[in-house]
Amino acid sequence: MPVQLMPTFLSTLAFGIQFLIFVYLYSSHRVLFFRYLLWAWGFFTLSRGLRLVRVFVPGALGLTELMQAASVMAVFCVLSAGLLYRWDHRLQRRDVLIACLLALGFAILGDFSETYVAIRATMGLVLGGALIVAGRAFWPRAALRTGYRGDRLLATSLCFWGVHRIGAEYIHAEPGSTLHLAVHTTFIALYFVATFAIIIMVLDRARSEMRSLKELNERLFDGLGEGLQLVDADFSIRHANRWLFDHFGPVGERRCYEMLTADGQRCPRCPMGARADMDKPSRMEVDAPGGRRLLLSCSPVRQPTGEILLLELVADITERERLGARLHEAERLASVGELAAGLAHEIRNPLAGIINATTLLKGEESLTGEERASTLDAVKREARRLDRILSDFLLFTRPREPKRREGDIGEVVDDVVALLRNDPDRTAHVTFEVHVDSSLAPFAFDADQVTQVLWNIALNGVEAMDGAGRLSFDVVRRNGEVLIAVSDTGRGITPDERRHVFEPFYSKKADGTGLGLTLAQRIVAAHGGRIDLESVPGAGSRFLVALPVQGA
Repeated sequence: MPVQLMPTFLSTLAFGIQFLIFVYLYSSHRVLFFRYLLWAWGFFTLSRGLRLVRVFVPGALGLTELMQAASVMAVFCVLSAGLLYRWDHRLQRRDVLIACLLALGFAILGDFSETYVAIRATMGLVLGGALIVAGRAFWPRAALRTGYRGDRLLATSLCFWGVHRIGAEYIHAEPGSTLHLAVHTTFIALYFVATFAIIIMVLDRARSEMRSLKELNERLFDGLGEGLQLVDADFSIRHANRWLFDHFGPVGERRCYEMLTADGQRCPRCPMGARADMDKPSRMEVDAPGGRRLLLSCSPVRQPTGEILLLELVADITERERLGARLHEAERLASVGELAAGLAHEIRNPLAGIINATTLLKGEESLTGEERASTLDAVKREARRLDRILSDFLLFTRPREPKRREGDIGEVVDDVVALLRNDPDRTAHVTFEVHVDSSLAPFAFDADQVTQVLWNIALNGVEAMDGAGRLSFDVVRRNGEVLIAVSDTGRGITPDERRHVFEPFYSKKADGTGLGLTLAQRIVAAHGGRIDLESVPGAGSRFLVALPVQGA
């Protein structure tokens, strides 16, 4: 390569390499003023490349114009970065439009600049002045010291670069001469210094942000109301927050289990060995020194080196468990009191009827035979009501475990329908529909208890229809469950009533105990299932009983 081409080639190569360095830095340090500088270095690289192409292809049309336009856009981006850095001035559409018009004007004047020194000097003065203004903008203000070391260096290099850009138009040196090499060497040196200053500024800003982020993390780390520690594969504690220090003392050389467990042994379900395959936090409870109980939530943390640490969140749940036990006891006592009050209320009415009847029977000589028989029937009726209330209450308070045996749920539904049909006083005007999936295989359940559940639900549906309407049973299997839907065409249930239908002793019927649906829900829950209710006032109700199929 001829000596006279060396400066152009080296400057082009330098611009290209440093532009790639800027692209790499910007991928992880997306600062806005740095984005403008990245564009500037891209235009500088394009301008130098076009200059090199013009040397090899001197007669190519449009190269000079494009080269001048790229130089203008490069200087414009440098100036925009400086204005943004100092005054937070962001590029607007009008700014870009002005820059494009200037680039077009300089491109048009590009051909004349080779002939007319005044035009070339004016262009150099404008571009060099813009670089000096950009350098002044990057000079730090005394009132706003950022602490970055590269801003002064960048400001100085841009100012000298601008002076060089202006002065170079007045220096006439033959290509390849010592003076020509000196001019280009100075240009490349200033360019390298500016690039170096930009890199320093970006890295300093990144370090400053990392320090701020580290300080924030440490404050959050230590300000947690729970323990937090980072543990390596040897169970050594890399870092622990102040909460652990306050509750367990200095970490020192202790392993995590030596500090947290009462016996100083590894946790039975420690996830350390499986941390590489964990896709969600692992939680476990351990007994801690001093009779405390801890809840550990462990999550894997991958390091840049490939090492996988375990981040452990440590919560003292000793008081929480004590409070939970006290709350459970209080709720149990409250439930007992509520049940006792409800039972007393339900017993009072039949007892009052029995007392009134016995008072009438005292004056037996004044009663006719028919009145005496009616009074005795009332005593029997109220006594049976008392027996039903006490029987339901005993079932509610002392439910037996389901005795699961493999059976056909369709037969249970048929039995319930047969019992209802055999009670013409209630169902004389009720139409029954039964739909059981023919592919439904037998499964394990307590037939007696499920019969009681369906009977209670169906009886509520019949009474809601006032003895006239349609009662439907639909049985299917879906997603490992047998679904039994009992639908009626009765008056429906209001949203307020729906919130209470499964509560003990809640009933809208004059002689109801209010325990039928409560017992049904408890039996289904003992089977591991659930009862859902859908109802529209005036359009009927639908109870959905879901029983799990064991082994499904």
